[in-house]
Amino acid sequence: MRLSPSSFYDMLFSDFLLAAQGFYDLEEQRQRSDWERHRWTATILLSPHSKKGQKIKPHDLCIFPWEKKPKSKGNNALLKSTLNAMNNGKT
Repeated sequence: MRLSPSSFYDMLFSDFLLAAQGFYDLEEQRQRSDWERHRWTATILLSPHSKKGQKIKPHDLCIFPWEKKPKSKGNNALLKSTLNAMNNGKT
């Protein structure tokens, strides 16, 4: 959707930032779709060349950064209590 010049000049800066973020999000989603489509196509093209009985899955070829699970940092409360217990035992 194109924005007319008069609509653009009537926008507040916060409105512009929201529109720019929306455009960025849309473009990022398009890029992700393209990458996933290419990975799927590569999977289909490689399937006839795999060993009998072995199936190639798209995630076997590559895992994209947006598909990786964030690493958990652990339980902060448990860590603090352990450190306190260690410090109290040294005094």
